[in-house]
Amino acid sequence: MSKARLDFDFDYDFLLYGISCHLKDYRLCWSLNHQLGSDLQKQNDYELTVKTGEAPLRFSFFTWEDAVNHLKYIVVANRGNPGILVQEQRQADYFLLVEGLTDLVDTQGLLDRIKGTDVVLTAYSIDPNQLKSKQNLLLEQMCLTLLLYLKILKLL
Repeated sequence: MSKARLDFDFDYDFLLYGISCHLKDYRLCWSLNHQLGSDLQKQNDYELTVKTGEAPLRFSFFTWEDAVNHLKYIVVANRGNPGILVQEQRQADYFLLVEGLTDLVDTQGLLDRIKGTDVVLTAYSIDPNQLKSKQNLLLEQMCLTLLLYLKILKLL
């Protein structure tokens, strides 16, 4: 029986901001909602399995879809139970990902508004292509890819 090999090139076309904030995730998102005019809502924790057979790492996860501007905002904690999502960005407590029509986003203006939030200690822009563990940030793409793969194999 022949083996099928499926290779994927993931798209890292999103804006990424690192946020340092010592408050709980819900307080940060509440403040961002007021500052950005968004409606970030808690979702099920993002689970990341590092090694087969080990318990998955869990990271808090908030999303908001801006239907008018065709953007999706995602806030995910960098520190979870019991590990770190992006090892090379240990100084970031949270990440804000912006997906969609990001060419239309005023990136510096958005960064200034994040920094203007009273609970944010600092915020900075990150190039996801420069991260070694950037695949950990492909939150929904990986799930969709897995579903597509399973459909191809007719397991669903």
